[in-house]
Amino acid sequence: MKYLLVIFLLFTFCFSNNLKRNSSKVVIDGTNNLMWQDDLSVIKTKKNHEEAILFCEKLSHAGYTNWRIPTIDEFKTIVNKKNKKNYINKAFRFNVPDGYWALKSHWRTFWYYADYMHFVSGTPYFDSRHKIKYVRCVRDF
Repeated sequence: MKYLLVIFLLFTFCFSNNLKRNSSKVVIDGTNNLMWQDDLSVIKTKKNHEEAILFCEKLSHAGYTNWRIPTIDEFKTIVNKKNKKNYINKAFRFNVPDGYWALKSHWRTFWYYADYMHFVSGTPYFDSRHKIKYVRCVRDF
């Protein structure tokens, strides 16, 4: 029984999402080697999908310029369903319980729809690329 407990704890520790605040502007995901933008602009910046992609590509933040818009799979790594307030990992200080654009647009709809993470439920959805949603950028490190 002790061995089972040790194996369980080791497994949990190895595969847990390692999110930590690195400064007042970013959160570091050591497990996935990602740096997330986390400042006041993520609750104030709203754009359509095309503008969101350009915004991240041109962003200069926390001393870095290689920012991009995250994928849905990357957004899933920061969702915390136990945080009923806004369904995001508690390492993040800034979040609105609303939609944040993700990278993928859908060819089956002639690229009319694109993915977004909805932090009201922590669930990915898709919507018209012309709608206005929030933007949170990410970079690899």
